[in-house]
Amino acid sequence: MAKSATLSVTTKGDATAARIRDVALDLFSRLGFERVTMAGIAEAAKVSQPALHYHFQDKVHLWRSAMLALAAVIAEEERLMSAARDAPAITQLRMAVRLFLQISWKHPALGRIVALEGMAGGERLEWLDRRLIGPRNRRLAALVAEAIADGDLKPYPPEQVVITLQTGAVGVINLAPLMRSTFGVDPDTPAARAAHDEMVLEALLGGFLTDKGKTSRETAP
Repeated sequence: MAKSATLSVTTKGDATAARIRDVALDLFSRLGFERVTMAGIAEAAKVSQPALHYHFQDKVHLWRSAMLALAAVIAEEERLMSAARDAPAITQLRMAVRLFLQISWKHPALGRIVALEGMAGGERLEWLDRRLIGPRNRRLAALVAEAIADGDLKPYPPEQVVITLQTGAVGVINLAPLMRSTFGVDPDTPAARAAHDEMVLEALLGGFLTDKGKTSRETAP
């Protein structure tokens, strides 16, 4: 009996911690780290401040826990990319952009937080680079460099190509409120998503392709 009660409490506690992380992730991504308070998180998550501090000792701990909740998303992307490691670099890059778009639509907080911390710089960005986004970005830059060496991409700086593709991919997603306010358009519909993804893949990524790269894409099965 006592064992069942312990399991029940643990499960409830895990669910509460997960809800707090989800709420915190949304607030951090929309307001930025400095404007978010533990009191505001507790209110939004509908928990008391003592309960919040029971799960997370301070705001830095909660921010890092919320970021690590996205680690599984990155890990799944890495797993799928690993399965295609024998494909030409340009094919892998195109796959990576598709996966990046899918993740960005499903987890918009990730792109917003990377944009905020990428502009601010400092300790949190360094932590994100070590624990979440750095290895992926460096792998993508290596893929771009390989595709350039293969003659499929124009010889732009690989690191700039990666960031240009990523910012182009998340721009409409991050600025969805602006799209709704200025144009009365909701970018988060199936048709609007499909149009955005095609623009990123065909216009943005396509603009980096050499004639050889374009030919390879047109003749790919």
